[in-house]
Amino acid sequence: MKKQIITAFLCATLPICAAAQQNWKAVMRYDKQATKTALSERLSKYVTYDTTADANSGKVPSSKGQVSFGKVLAKELKRMGAKNVRISSTGIVTADIPATTTKPAPTLAFLAHMDTSPSSSGKNVVPQVHHKYKGGDIVINQAQNLRLTEYNSPQLLHARGHDIMTASGSTLLGADDKAGIAIIMTFADYLLGNTGIEHGPIKNAFTPDEEISTGIKTMDVAAFGADYAYTVDGGDLGETIVENFNGRSFTAVFNGERGVHAGSAMNSAFSDNLLMASDFHTLLPRHRRPETTSGKQGFILVKSIKTEGNKTVVKGNIRAFTDEELAELTSIVEQAFKTVKALNPKNTGMELSFKDQYKNAKEMIPSQLIEILEQAMIAEEVTPKRVSARGGTDGVFLSFNGLPTADIFAGMFNLHSPLEYADIDIMEASLRTLISTVCNWAEQPKPQK
Repeated sequence: MKKQIITAFLCATLPICAAAQQNWKAVMRYDKQATKTALSERLSKYVTYDTTADANSGKVPSSKGQVSFGKVLAKELKRMGAKNVRISSTGIVTADIPATTTKPAPTLAFLAHMDTSPSSSGKNVVPQVHHKYKGGDIVINQAQNLRLTEYNSPQLLHARGHDIMTASGSTLLGADDKAGIAIIMTFADYLLGNTGIEHGPIKNAFTPDEEISTGIKTMDVAAFGADYAYTVDGGDLGETIVENFNGRSFTAVFNGERGVHAGSAMNSAFSDNLLMASDFHTLLPRHRRPETTSGKQGFILVKSIKTEGNKTVVKGNIRAFTDEELAELTSIVEQAFKTVKALNPKNTGMELSFKDQYKNAKEMIPSQLIEILEQAMIAEEVTPKRVSARGGTDGVFLSFNGLPTADIFAGMFNLHSPLEYADIDIMEASLRTLISTVCNWAEQPKPQK
């Protein structure tokens, strides 16, 4: 009943061409199994490129592997017939798919990122496809006793009969976000090969260094020229990220005097910067940490504590969906710092500073962007799920720079670890959703700017 109500509402409120929705598979002579094979083969190839982001490089792209992989994607796009294929000076690969409709439809963009997380190795990835999952454990590496279980991977409870891709045990897979790239590349290949599918102008982009939040910031959004965008960088079937955390970082600096001989420390100038940093960390509440929060709750996380002589620097992050909670968590950090300062009057200098990293883009995403996508999902027998991202996305930067962007599911799970896997069947559903979405947008007027 709930699905019927959603369908009725969206059909009533959106002027979408039913013919475009219903006939695109016939125009393509769509073969689901062949499509799954294409997605699997692309992903298997893409994950073999080591594109690990390097936060210490000071460059964009931050690793040579991203440059090499970008050239591979550009070459493939040219071969399939994409137009205006370019690689920017910062490694962003862009390409156009010309419109097949004569109507002045909006220009849509689809984006995914090329880099993988530095949390686990992305070198010498060996992909494995576990066909038609029958339930129970999936053994990734017998010698390491590394396996997917319905406990560490609860999504498997809904994956019976699906094809599951993992790495081989010592690396991450790289599904984040090469699953998204494989989906977009297959999407582009289909549209360029089936010009009878009616759609407006489409732009694709593959960006570097999403994992360290530097690549997308080099993009000239205005010159890119899209009206609306979707990143294909999400997880489970039907999920659309419609909002994200506010991100704020903090740096606490503690200076002391540890040069005094420890045996003579009492009644001296001795001041322990290590103890100050330890106390500061301890005073931050455990019930407001990442592992003790979920859903719409924010958190405080200390990322690093580094000591050099008499100076200790503590760096951390604050995450919250609302401005009110962000202010509350900031106040907690400030109070912990003040307490440490009061307990250590002999300190030789203490500083606390904050830096805003990104904002919740919820108010920047028009309802139309989500509703048209959800209508496409329903047409493809996918149940829409609106989710709040407990982190940031490239879509945040794009949305705040004039390109409203939502995020679409890509079938990737257990990110940034050797347990990472991709569900090929969910990837295939994402592909169908993209095609149905561009058909729906072909019936929308181009926005006036």
